[in-house]
Formats: sequence, structure tokens, C-alpha cells
Amino acid sequence: MQALANYQQLTYSGLDPAQAFDVVYGAHFEHRLLSPGRTTLTHQRLALDGLRLETGAYDCAVVARGAMPRDVVCIGMMADGAEATRCNIAPICPDQIQIYPQGVDLLYHASAASRWITFSIPQARLQQVAMARTGRPLRLPQGDFVSVQLARGRRGRLIRLADDALAIGRALGPSGIGAELAAQMSCALLHGYVEALHEAAFDGRSRRSAARQHLHLVLACEQLTMSGDELELGLEQIARRSGYSRRALELIVNRSVGMPPGRWFMNLRLNGALRELLAPAADCCVAGVAARWGFRHLPRFAERYRRAFGELPSRTLARARA
Repeated sequence: MQALANYQQLTYSGLDPAQAFDVVYGAHFEHRLLSPGRTTLTHQRLALDGLRLETGAYDCAVVARGAMPRDVVCIGMMADGAEATRCNIAPICPDQIQIYPQGVDLLYHASAASRWITFSIPQARLQQVAMARTGRPLRLPQGDFVSVQLARGRRGRLIRLADDALAIGRALGPSGIGAELAAQMSCALLHGYVEALHEAAFDGRSRRSAARQHLHLVLACEQLTMSGDELELGLEQIARRSGYSRRALELIVNRSVGMPPGRWFMNLRLNGALRELLAPAADCCVAGVAARWGFRHLPRFAERYRRAFGELPSRTLARARA
């Protein structure tokens, strides 16, 4: 029988945040590290009778690319670092909350330390509570995430509510939350989020079309640079195949992700090599990994890798095998 409540905490340090794929339950994300040095991701998850509350704290710049769960609605907010965070290349404002439809694709990009909180719930249950609490259903997006402006003070209350619930889970452990306490905690979370969304102002500005077009361009260029023999494409060729001039591509990517496209795409390939070296196959070797990710010149690859992650690829492979 499934436990009514369960708490977990995981810490990824060094280069290990690149292996943190399940930071949202039922989703899958590939993490890319953006700066050298020792990095840490602390992840907490509290499950309460079909609801899930999760938080992730990064002490480094990071990109997470993936898709949200397909069976629940996710409601997210930035507890810290909103000013340095973009979601699907759209800037996040401190007093906003994000609603993610089931299975929506997501590109999370934090250029500095950040902490997010995500509350996941089946849509039918969320609407049932909304009808009972407010007398009308919540406006929920379809197909793409939306940001909504919270009423004054609501963000702070939601952060405290989430942090208090996680602190109880951490103090009592996986088996210490009884049925009555779990019911009270899930009820408090549900009512807190429903009331916040009921009072929130949905962003009516029509920024979606341009932002979505630029996001699709960034992702299409990523796919182009990662496709088979195309790994060594230069920026001029990427621009030509995308249908944009090089200057236009540079401006759009720089404005969208906060760095030049050459650096962004290089970081994508280096992180692919990093993930492979962290979980090596039996016959894995640095030269083979470099070639698979489009690096034909091994010493140049090793130096770029060292600048990106603070150690040589041979060292990463040796530690992973040890």
C-alpha cells in the first residue's frame, strides 16, 4: 500500500547536478552547468496523499531542459533569484507565479543562484477544491505555461506555507507524518494555492507570440547543432539553415538566453560530454566521447572542458569509474 506521506532530500555536489534528472516528480530534465567550480543542488520532495511539493536550490548558474509531468498541473514560483531566472526565455518577476499545463516543455535558465518551489496536483482535484472554496473554477492555461501576478503579500505567504510543510517532513522523516497530520497539511497547501490563484491577475499582455517564436528558434538551432554529422556546424551555417542572418540570430539568442549563440551551443555540447563521462559505459574513453559530441581536436576539447567544469575530462571519467 502506498504511503500517505513521504519526504526525501537529495544533495548533488561538484559536477553531479548534471545528473539530476527527476527534480520534478514524473518529469525529466537535463541539467547543463554554466560555470566552473564546485556546485551544489539541494532538492526536497514532500508527497502528501497524491499531492507533491518540491523545491530545488542551486548555488550556481544552470540550465534545465525537459518536460513537466503529463498527469498533473504544476504551480511554480521562484523563492529566490527570480531576477536572474528565465522560463521558456521569458523573464520571471518576483511576485509572479507560474502555471504549467500537463506535459508542457520547459527551458529553465538561471544565470545566478536560485531556488524554486513547485506544487503538483491532479487538475480535477484542484478544480474541485476551487469550486468548493471560491464558487468558480480556476482559469488554467492550455498548451503553454502562463505567469500570473499575485496579490500583495501572497507570494511570501505561499513560500512560508511550503517551507513549513517541508520542514515538518524533514523533522518527522518518511514515516513520521500520520494520516491526520498529512490531511491537515495537504488541506492547508490546497487552500493556500487556490486562494492565491483566485486573487491573482493573469498576465494579459501579448508577449507570447514573439517569445514563443524566439524560443522555437533557440531550440531548433540546438537540435540542428546536435544532429549527427552537423555537430561541427559554424554559426554562419546555423544561421543560414535557420533562415536568419547571422546578426539577427546573434541578437535573438543573446536577448533570449543572455549569452552569445556560440557560447550557448558550445555549452550544450560540453554538457552532453559531461553527462556521458559521469555515467560511462564499460568501453567509454575520452576520445570517443569527444568525437560523439563533435570535438575533433582532443587537446582543444580537453581545454574547453577544463575551462567549463574546472577539471579535465580524464579526471571526470576516472572519478566516475572509481
